[in-house]
Amino acid sequence: MELKYLGREDAPIAPETWKLLDTIMVDAAKTILTGRRLLNIEGPYGLGLKGFPLEDCTVSECRLVSRFVPVHMISRNFVLGVRDLVAYEQTSLPFFPAQLKQAAITVAQMEDSIIFEGTAESPGLLSAEGVNAQKLASWNTVGKAADDVIQAMITLDEAGYHGPYALALSPARFNLLYRRYLQGIGTELEHIRTIVTEGVFKAPVMKSGGVLLATGKKYASLPLGQDMAAGFVGPMGDSFEFSVSESLALLIREPASICVLKEKA
Repeated sequence: MELKYLGREDAPIAPETWKLLDTIMVDAAKTILTGRRLLNIEGPYGLGLKGFPLEDCTVSECRLVSRFVPVHMISRNFVLGVRDLVAYEQTSLPFFPAQLKQAAITVAQMEDSIIFEGTAESPGLLSAEGVNAQKLASWNTVGKAADDVIQAMITLDEAGYHGPYALALSPARFNLLYRRYLQGIGTELEHIRTIVTEGVFKAPVMKSGGVLLATGKKYASLPLGQDMAAGFVGPMGDSFEFSVSESLALLIREPASICVLKEKA
């Protein structure tokens, strides 16, 4: 990780304090991040990565054009009081800065928004052209969720993507999977995990529905420039200003390997 670009050497805090801040940042971000659990991560390649190269595109008989997926830079600043930092370094008493946790959560939410929803510059898993789509039934009856997931798997299988698969669901849909079958002792979540072998995940950034995808870097991946990291910005009165930042791109090589699970209108 290129810490030299994060100003950490300029911060008047001990290395042990940086370790604490890094741990708090990672723990907070993990409560949100889901896209990374679905996709293969490539890199990190470094902060200087501004575009991820694709295959050349032939535009005429004697001319090729280089194509790139844009790399998004995400950053959120936060402030920590000098006294709080000094007190921690002098006493080692527990220190859980809320502003750092919120900054990490905000960056994580932006990352997953790019992965699932996309942006004006690049589509996400739910919005890419060429993805498969399926309408979801009501999951009020135990067993309907598994039926929908199996049908989505059939759709991908018929498109030539035979698995393994990973599944991300909105919280409202995911939480229904904890119900138990009337016969037997298993939950619907346990059942679905036996057929979606690469994982079934709750995606807090998703407002509804879900997405099933065939896993593998050859289908879609997440190239990282700079992985999520805390940096030092500078003094601010009786406080210090820090940042949480990262850079990433969503690379969808084969949109047909994705099946979007949509709510019925």
